[in-house]
Amino acid sequence: MSEIMQEVQKKLTFPIDFASQRRADTLVFRVLLFGTITACFVGFLTQSVVNLVWCFGISYFLSLLAVLPSYPWYNKQRPTWVKTKIGS
Repeated sequence: MSEIMQEVQKKLTFPIDFASQRRADTLVFRVLLFGTITACFVGFLTQSVVNLVWCFGISYFLSLLAVLPSYPWYNKQRPTWVKTKIGS
């Protein structure tokens, strides 16, 4: 069973570099902030909690779509590791 879980974990790992993590976090924050404000306005103007939830759900889905897959531009600034100086 653990072999199956290891295979699943390998498929679900989306590596990105540190600078891209910061960029992705900022993007998610801004999309969700804009989506929350927009959802509140939509819900207030239509007087419907259902419209508010739908609007927020759409913004949440858009934020997931923007950052969840490991796009190639999230791996452009790979860190350079220090070389060891062991030996001669």
